[in-house]
Amino acid sequence: MTRPRRRGPHVPALLTALITALAFGLGGCSQPADQDYTSVTTGMLVVDRPAGWQDVIPVQAPWAVGFRPTPTAVEQIQLSGDFGHFVTAGEAVGSLIGQAQVGLKEFHVVETRDLTVQGATTAQVVRYTITDNQDSQLSGEWIVANQWPAQQSAAVSILTPQYQPDLERRVVDSMRFSPKS
Repeated sequence: MTRPRRRGPHVPALLTALITALAFGLGGCSQPADQDYTSVTTGMLVVDRPAGWQDVIPVQAPWAVGFRPTPTAVEQIQLSGDFGHFVTAGEAVGSLIGQAQVGLKEFHVVETRDLTVQGATTAQVVRYTITDNQDSQLSGEWIVANQWPAQQSAAVSILTPQYQPDLERRVVDSMRFSPKS
């Protein structure tokens, strides 16, 4: 009588080894991107910001917190987890544009587009350019999420020397808006 060969223990061991290798391999691929950004929560907003932008800057309401890479850097990100009571993101963005037309030198809108942000009924990004006090052109953008009928909103403001699509994409993809009930 011939005994059947036992193969069972080898297959699960190989499968376990393969799953472990894939898990560690895939985790290693995403690790550098995670180290470049850190999550920030303020009010009803959760969003990623560049991890290297650790210098906290003073902000004025409705902005709650702001960061830049160094004390002399032009790059900055400001966050508002309670931006105001607006019917739509477009209305909130319109208030920003109105203020900018009066207060920012050579303010020009480059692009306005609708977005999808988790927790928001409407969301928009507005890209613009301004000229600073040294007559250098800077690129800015506002990303606003709004929830109707609660009329609650959150916003992100980014200012950089040139438009940074990867930074915008990371901020937009990471935004989570949690309106109050």
